[in-house]
Amino acid sequence: MTVLHRPPSSALPRGRTAPPLFPAVRAVVHDRAWVARGVTGVVGVVVAGLLITSGAGGVGEVDLDFVQHASRAHVPVLDETALLVDRLLGPQLGAALVLLLTVAVWVVTRRAAAALTVLGVAIGPWAAAELVKLVVQRDRPDPGLLVDPLIVEPHSFSFPSGHTALATGLALALVLLVWGRRGAPVVVGASALAVAAVGLSRVWIGVHWPSDTVASVVLGCSVMALALPPWLRLLDRIGQRSDPAHTVEASAPNPNTTTEPGRTRS
Repeated sequence: MTVLHRPPSSALPRGRTAPPLFPAVRAVVHDRAWVARGVTGVVGVVVAGLLITSGAGGVGEVDLDFVQHASRAHVPVLDETALLVDRLLGPQLGAALVLLLTVAVWVVTRRAAAALTVLGVAIGPWAAAELVKLVVQRDRPDPGLLVDPLIVEPHSFSFPSGHTALATGLALALVLLVWGRRGAPVVVGASALAVAAVGLSRVWIGVHWPSDTVASVVLGCSVMALALPPWLRLLDRIGQRSDPAHTVEASAPNPNTTTEPGRTRS
């Protein structure tokens, strides 16, 4: 006599498909509009940087006046805070912060695609800023024109600000994670204030012009608008290719199944 057993209970979970990533963000992402805005923003930042470097528009005079006022207003508490921000968002510690956030997302979601998305959003603005610097090649503020420069940078380019771009990327990654949730407005507001504080700190210590920091924010948002829609489409295509195999495997009939589990036949 042969005893027929119930099909394994793991078949159903194996057939289930993971929900799409960031559904609330997908609801507001419109491919053509976002890509168009992204391209416009990136091109606008580059053109603005080239115009500023050439001396057009009078932005340089406004920038210099702002930096000189900040240099005369130094107080110890704000000085130490600005120097701390400089260290935290430098190349080494900044990379560690991005890696920590990426690992945390992977641990919580157990989805590599979510972690990779957050990683790209976080570092994309910084990478773009480094490329734009090579194109624009704007000099940093001259320490000789400042009353109290807190840091004298070796010769390097200023437009846009890498620290502010990294802060923008981290802020956008956090907003991406919480968008559509109950606490999203609080996170959005706190992130915006944090990015503004980082931008002001770069001007405060005398290593960036105000227009450098504004350009970093515009560039970071534009890069995300340009890259996120095609990235989400790519994830969808990968998911569509992997789903049918799981579905067929889960729905395949079990040849040993009887209408009533536990029945025997001779």
